[in-house]
Amino acid sequence: MNNLKARVAKWDNAKAILIFLVVFGHAITPFISEGEVIRSVFLWITAFHMPLFMFLTGLFSKSFVNAPKFNYMKIASYVLLYFFMKLTVYLTLGIVRSWGHFRWTSEGGVPWYIFVTAVFMTLTYLIKRFNHKKVLVVAFVLALAVGFIKEIGDTFMLSRIFVYYPYFFLGYMLDRDKLLSFTSKISVRICSLVFLAVFTFAVFYLGDSIFSIRYVLTGNNPYSEFGADWAPFGVLLRIGCYIVSSMVSLSVLSIVPIRKVPVLTKVGSKTLTVYALHRQAQYAFQYTFMVPLMAVLPQNMILPAFFGISLVLTFVLSLKPFDYILYPCTKCEKWLNPVVNWFKK
Repeated sequence: MNNLKARVAKWDNAKAILIFLVVFGHAITPFISEGEVIRSVFLWITAFHMPLFMFLTGLFSKSFVNAPKFNYMKIASYVLLYFFMKLTVYLTLGIVRSWGHFRWTSEGGVPWYIFVTAVFMTLTYLIKRFNHKKVLVVAFVLALAVGFIKEIGDTFMLSRIFVYYPYFFLGYMLDRDKLLSFTSKISVRICSLVFLAVFTFAVFYLGDSIFSIRYVLTGNNPYSEFGADWAPFGVLLRIGCYIVSSMVSLSVLSIVPIRKVPVLTKVGSKTLTVYALHRQAQYAFQYTFMVPLMAVLPQNMILPAFFGISLVLTFVLSLKPFDYILYPCTKCEKWLNPVVNWFKK
């Protein structure tokens, strides 16, 4: 029983750390021109936070994928949440900045993760009887091949679907208990700390000389958009990013606390709510009081300021009242089932 509680706390702790990094990374994105340190922090976060998020999403998709009957309501909730995010982000930007074009078939902003998750869960349900190792190999090869096709990008999130699916499927393949046991070994945790220290030093030491690698890490850019210096090595760079991102992700998982941590574990159980609402709040802040604040804030205080603001925002959005905002999407079966039954009759 204690092991079960520890295991659940482990994953919630990991998700809490990741959702904070998502919020923090998005907060500093508009200000990466303010200094090399900010760009290094942004690159450090981008190197692993979404690959690890996708891996954990796959790890916890087993009950859906392995169910004998397809849970279409679950997929419907993700699709509804995707459009809810698109619409509210569009309205927020329109109010505080300017009205742009509402794009139905493409998404380069935060809602992409929700749509791609729905696609991954559906696809994995359909191919779950295939040989898992062969599926992973094919997914990896397709992810490498898609970089040569410049027409595949944000339209229907196709590029990110191909690039991130290996992380998701690997998570689906692995056993949670075995992964927990492996990452809890003292030797693995020590090696993880050493690797993270080396990785962090390398990112900050190399700084701007590797900052353009962010185009490789985001998953929605073809090789031709990697820049003149990197484009000829697109496949090798993507392979290298898969290796580095996987190693960093494993290292982060290894050092995440196993036991329940006050606030941290609770936030980890509310990551969907935080993810769905944080960008709208950030846009509202950014185009109101953040720009004047940046004008008077010393450059060395930008990162601490955004770190603190992101912590507060992550915690506030994890509170229970914000769950109700998403209920029409996350609890869609309560109103969608009667509609479906009406059509059946």
